[in-house]
Amino acid sequence: MKTGSALRVAVVALTSLAVVGQHPASADKLKVEESYGTAFRTPSVLAASQILSNCGDADPATNVILQTNTGTVTYTGIIEGTGAVSTTSLINNCVSGFGHNTFRVLDTFESVTVAGRTGGAVVEILGRGSNPAPGVALNDNTIRILCGTGELKGIHAEGTLTASIGPGVASRALQLWVHFGHRHDVGFDFLCRGLPLHDSDD
Repeated sequence: MKTGSALRVAVVALTSLAVVGQHPASADKLKVEESYGTAFRTPSVLAASQILSNCGDADPATNVILQTNTGTVTYTGIIEGTGAVSTTSLINNCVSGFGHNTFRVLDTFESVTVAGRTGGAVVEILGRGSNPAPGVALNDNTIRILCGTGELKGIHAEGTLTASIGPGVASRALQLWVHFGHRHDVGFDFLCRGLPLHDSDD
């Protein structure tokens, strides 16, 4: 076989392989349901704290604290249900009168309804807060659903949450963007393994 003919055969063979490896564009078109809504979050917790540092000064009011809160939480709105809450906070009071903190919240539900679908879920809240005045706490947070079971299997949901807490006031309002219809793996499905219906559609 001549060299030119051999090259043409090689090109044809490679082209055929490329065609075989392709799949119709319609295979990538998934029916994705999207929802947006708001909700309110109401926790009821007990707190335990550990002093990590006295900030290296003689002021007894300054410190760094690791605080854990455990209890129950109820959502109303696009998220509806009551679950268990666990919060870990790092609180820095080294500047007297100007405390601030960062925290992570995990809300775990055996059954919760999100955008009309029901199943188990684990909700994560990450945020930072400040205490601009005595008895006042303000924080801004991101919220997402890490995993779901039952009708919430494969859910993807992210949003924001703001909290304003003061004398006679405790408002925790959130907005959430939710979509169903595709699988995603962000590495947190293990958090839902102990919840009902985790393996219902596998």
